[in-house]
Amino acid sequence: MELRLWSPMFDVDKEWRLDFPRLLDFPVLNRELTGFDFRPAIDLVREDGELVATVELPGVDPKDVEILIEGDYVLIKGEKHYEKEVSEDDRYFRERSYGKFQRRFRLPEGTSADKMNASYDKGLLTLHITLPEERTPEPRQIPIETKI
Repeated sequence: MELRLWSPMFDVDKEWRLDFPRLLDFPVLNRELTGFDFRPAIDLVREDGELVATVELPGVDPKDVEILIEGDYVLIKGEKHYEKEVSEDDRYFRERSYGKFQRRFRLPEGTSADKMNASYDKGLLTLHITLPEERTPEPRQIPIETKI
């Protein structure tokens, strides 16, 4: 997979396609489009020979998170549990999301699952993935055969 540099239009397109339900605050619509109630934000950057994924998981116990490698993809899934049951009659409004979540992204070609590690601190899950060395092929000359 080719890594692409950030572009403002990419973010506009991403917001429109993926986060439209969240922008309009329609949790039911979000659940219908993604199948999940909670959609954590994720940043993916290249840094010092690594691909670094940072996932916002405030209020999520790291024991409730799994990181799986499925073919060429990293799958981060888990659940954010509801902290306290409140009757709908007592609720003024609710903006926070709870429930199961799943995020997935493609690994660059040649990446090894053995060269990954994850940490969790203050609601941020950080996944470090060592990128394969980019090799520039050496130029070589092709001999020209002549027929006399």
